[in-house]
Amino acid sequence: MPPVPHRISVRGHPGSSLRDIEREPDWGAGHQHRVGFLNAQGRKAGLTHDGDYADEHDKPGDRDFEAWKDRAKHGNLVNFRDVIQGEKDLHLQHPENRSLGWRYVLQCSEDWIKNTEEWPANIKKWKQQEEAAQKEAEQKTDDQDDVPQEHEWKRQQGENKHHDAYGASSEDSSKAEDAPKEGKTQYEELREKYSPQEIALLRSLQNEKAIIEHLKQNDRRRISPMKDHNMTTMSIDEADQFSPDNWIPRSSDLIRLTGKHPLNGEPHLKHLYDAGLVTPNELHYVRNHGAVPRLMWEFHKLEVEGGRLILSMDDLKNKFDAVNIQVALACDGNRRKELNMMKRSKGFNWGSGAVSCAFWKGPLLRDVLLAAGVPERMHQGTAHEAQRHWVNFEGADEPSEGKYATSIPFQYAMDPTNDVILAYEMNDVPLPPDHGYPVRLIIPGYVGGRCVKWLKKIWISDKENDSYYHIWDNRVLPSFVTEKDGEFAEVLFRHPDTACNEQNLNSVIARPAHGEQVVLTDARKGKTYRIEGYAYDGGGHEVQRVEVSLDGGETWLYCIRRFPKYPIRHGNKFWTWVHWHIDVEIAHLIRAEGITVRCFNVFKNTQPQQASWNVMGMMNNCWYVVRPEIVTDSDSGIPSLMFRHPTEPGTADGGWMKPSTENQIAAAKQEAGTPQKQFTREEIEKHDKEDDCWLVVDGKVYDATSVLKWHPGGKAAIVGHAGKVHQETSDEFANIHDGYAYEQLRKCVLGVVTDKAKNFIKQNAEAAAKEAAKSPKGDDKITLQKHRWVPVKLKDRKSISEDTRTYTFSIPDGKTLLGLGTCQHVQVGFHLVDRMLVRSYTPTRPLLPPAKNDKKGPTEEQDQNRNGRSAAAAQRDGEGTFDLTIKTYFPDDTQPGGAMSNILDCMPIGEEIEIRGPTGDIVYNGNGTFVVEGKQMTFKKVNLVLGGSGITPGYALIARVLLSAGDKTELRVVDANKAEGDILLHEALDEFEKDHGEQLKVTHVLSHPSEKWKGKKGFVNVDILKQALFAPGEDTVVFLCGPPIMIQKAVLPALEDWGFMEEKNVFGF
Repeated sequence: MPPVPHRISVRGHPGSSLRDIEREPDWGAGHQHRVGFLNAQGRKAGLTHDGDYADEHDKPGDRDFEAWKDRAKHGNLVNFRDVIQGEKDLHLQHPENRSLGWRYVLQCSEDWIKNTEEWPANIKKWKQQEEAAQKEAEQKTDDQDDVPQEHEWKRQQGENKHHDAYGASSEDSSKAEDAPKEGKTQYEELREKYSPQEIALLRSLQNEKAIIEHLKQNDRRRISPMKDHNMTTMSIDEADQFSPDNWIPRSSDLIRLTGKHPLNGEPHLKHLYDAGLVTPNELHYVRNHGAVPRLMWEFHKLEVEGGRLILSMDDLKNKFDAVNIQVALACDGNRRKELNMMKRSKGFNWGSGAVSCAFWKGPLLRDVLLAAGVPERMHQGTAHEAQRHWVNFEGADEPSEGKYATSIPFQYAMDPTNDVILAYEMNDVPLPPDHGYPVRLIIPGYVGGRCVKWLKKIWISDKENDSYYHIWDNRVLPSFVTEKDGEFAEVLFRHPDTACNEQNLNSVIARPAHGEQVVLTDARKGKTYRIEGYAYDGGGHEVQRVEVSLDGGETWLYCIRRFPKYPIRHGNKFWTWVHWHIDVEIAHLIRAEGITVRCFNVFKNTQPQQASWNVMGMMNNCWYVVRPEIVTDSDSGIPSLMFRHPTEPGTADGGWMKPSTENQIAAAKQEAGTPQKQFTREEIEKHDKEDDCWLVVDGKVYDATSVLKWHPGGKAAIVGHAGKVHQETSDEFANIHDGYAYEQLRKCVLGVVTDKAKNFIKQNAEAAAKEAAKSPKGDDKITLQKHRWVPVKLKDRKSISEDTRTYTFSIPDGKTLLGLGTCQHVQVGFHLVDRMLVRSYTPTRPLLPPAKNDKKGPTEEQDQNRNGRSAAAAQRDGEGTFDLTIKTYFPDDTQPGGAMSNILDCMPIGEEIEIRGPTGDIVYNGNGTFVVEGKQMTFKKVNLVLGGSGITPGYALIARVLLSAGDKTELRVVDANKAEGDILLHEALDEFEKDHGEQLKVTHVLSHPSEKWKGKKGFVNVDILKQALFAPGEDTVVFLCGPPIMIQKAVLPALEDWGFMEEKNVFGF
């Protein structure tokens, strides 16, 4: 592999001051909810967003976007209104060509409009940055001219590559046992020779034999049983919101193995197996090398042989006969984590769920090549007939190392019995984006890495493909090669015989599932237990036998196989997997030292007993072993047999395999030599941008800014963790990276987190684990989901002033409730090419809980008694709609305006946005009772200090108190704005104050009022606060929401001097 210039530079930082360290809150003992700090949803509590701006971004790409950029180059600055008003979208016009859950995406990035165009504000900022960079460069010396490659670094660490006895051979000692004898005698005669258990096995064998003899062929036109049972998940995972994949709905059942982006995930093994012999689309494993390209059916073209044939998607679908067959697809990294426990490979931790079996539909590749004029045999009858050729494939995606391309032998592709397909449907619906929409290559019997997604180009060559991903991925090298650089790696990665093509023989135990328990008392009752799993082979070969051992391989039990319907192609090709099972007495299971499975193919070859480590962690197919242990229920005292699989996918560590001594030594080395400068949580959270990117990994603080330029996984994977003080970064880094990566990370180290910050990480990790362990049954009438984005449709837009609009959205069909607590927020998302644009808002309707729910609010009769039916009933949740009142920050000659507010102001009625929630750690339950971060508190007097758009959570609280019968809570409000026209909900507040003058008093403060203004003028200060608010007391609280400068520089210090105390009676919405 060409040397990668891993240039690393770290900006000097003295660490947090002793005063800051001493003043840091005790996060473990008190509330973690603090004004100005990131809450669990990544929002700074008590602060409104600053100027409608966001910071994280990635590389955009689209032809329309390029046109906007070209316009900007000629001096015509582009704002958000220009882009959305000029946008064309076909997803509503042609839904039949879209995958399920297709989303509208605005083809631009917020970063380009706000930070890249030559707005006067940007020119000034760039000049300041250039001056600062020049000053820093003068003070810096470059001591990295001699950066060692990985193979050199490993030699420096004393790692040997070649055994002294290299050249000796070894023999395979695994031996297959004879299959049980068959017979067809009567039961009474059999009983003289066999036990009842043996007779049951015999009957099962006879039944299996009859089934296999009558297996039918797939005539290429079968229909998937999953056609009407595909993806039910239309929501979008919060993990994707700040990535280019923000528009793709994905199943929550997929275990993410490489962090938030790109998506590489496998389903829970039990769920995969329980789904049956045909895998639903949402449970199919996903392997992505980068962002999913957003391709349109109407515009996508497939180029064959350099343009000799160019096919539209309609051409591909209508001009060729389609094949629809079931194919088992497996990543060649399936079960890699078992190898990584022995020694870290270059791959991430796949468990045993990186295999699926779905229907794929499309024309044969050979038919398309023939239509392009490619002969069935190259150079037939000429002197070059013996020359070998390959068919090359290239996708439309753009991962970090260039285009994803690969090749297969030409004759293999042209053989009609190999069923090489250009698939445009999966389980009889358009391909999901993660699986190659609108068209991908499917090579039955091959590893998934050869089945190129988002297919764009096909061509013939007289040599193998030499692209990065064909050479440096999907390979099995000898175990003495431990890195991807150096002479040995260069030769062997390019060696034709190291490439993974046909899949290898493999089998896995799915039941007992990891962590499953069997009560020991069942053994005395003579009960049996069914052990189950899956098995597959490559090359179209049938899995002919599956066996299980309960004694470590001394003896083997025959398992019954179960095939999909119509599994055979061309008389003898099996492209599918099989499921298998065996029933054993629990008494025997209790005595078992483990459960081991192996299988055999048509050549009578079987799996090896031991794993064979290789640098890429590919093609692991050793015996799969599940181990039991005795556990006792803490409540009942009843003992059970609990089962552990060898590993769990990703970062989970519950498997019976433990890190090898070599891995433990490597981990100890990583701990050594860390500077002891300490950093508080507050300091770390400041460094959350692409040009100032700090990470926290294993309690250490790193400046990763310079790494973004060359990081193999792209910068989006890192920026998503910038400034985050949580365990997730450490887990994801450990899951993906090897020792060399840790060595590069070590060069970025700044110091360590404080003990209080370390405790904060620990407390949050434990809380997250508890939340993940819960499986609450959500109300199917509620729209909001805490960790997933749900689409809602713009129903109406009303102007309430020159720059303020009220937007009405309808929630999805089948839902009636929004499901938001008083004082909480919804996050609103809009899809851009590089990330989801996200803002937090508090709805201005509904403001009251459902009337008929006794647990959540007053009854309809109480509403009528207190306010008259219309006043309260109009604000009750349950109408199937909600309102957002938002000020529009229009563009001018110096800046492009607010992103979200201008998009909402211009988007067509009927278009969709995304919502997620509830967010916020404060909930008002009525009669002065609040729940703050799970702790109940009661206050009779409530102060609200609000600024700008921060009025909306306060307004929600005011409405809840004043519209609820019997709520005597007193309210005092300071609302700060620039001018009269900036006061949101002014009339509504005046109306409330008029009707409830003794209970509510509002003080407006304007910094730039007109001459007619008679209220408070200037900025919020201690005198205004003391005049307008309740004084500190046991039953008094202050809630804050406003611009950062106002809240942090003026309000918090004034409240603290007055006697209020954060965490006790001062909180931020």
